[in-house]
Amino acid sequence: MKKWVLSRRDSAEMISKIESSLGLSLRMPKSAQAQCAEPEEGAVFVGLDGYEFVKAGDDFFPYLGSQETLALFPQAVVDEGAIRFLLNGADVMRPGIRKLDEWGPAGRMVVVREEKKGRAVAVGPSLVASSEAQGMTKGGCVKNLHHVGDRYWNLHKAL
Repeated sequence: MKKWVLSRRDSAEMISKIESSLGLSLRMPKSAQAQCAEPEEGAVFVGLDGYEFVKAGDDFFPYLGSQETLALFPQAVVDEGAIRFLLNGADVMRPGIRKLDEWGPAGRMVVVREEKKGRAVAVGPSLVASSEAQGMTKGGCVKNLHHVGDRYWNLHKAL
């Protein structure tokens, strides 16, 4: 396992990459330094003042265990019947969604929460615009990139 801290210049670059990749503004101070950990080849966890992201290849997505990070993204709430499919890696289908936030165009990162306790169970980019998802009765709405119990979830335990 490799762990390292980025210089301020490299941290600023990393913050910029995360912001442009996910379409958000982190509003980090110039003194912020990114801490990285690579428990396995191809999976890098990036920590930034309470926020935590996963870098897989050139893509970034929020880590499910970081509530501060998840609060930055719109959400979709799914019924109890959809959870077992999501935990096996299935995409979020429209019939399982109880309510959803306005997330804008397709491709925006969305946090998927379970209905009863509101816990995050998956995260991924939207496959359709939220306005289109509202009117749908079937079909996929969110691609499942990271879910509870997956590779990234288990790798994070080793940190």
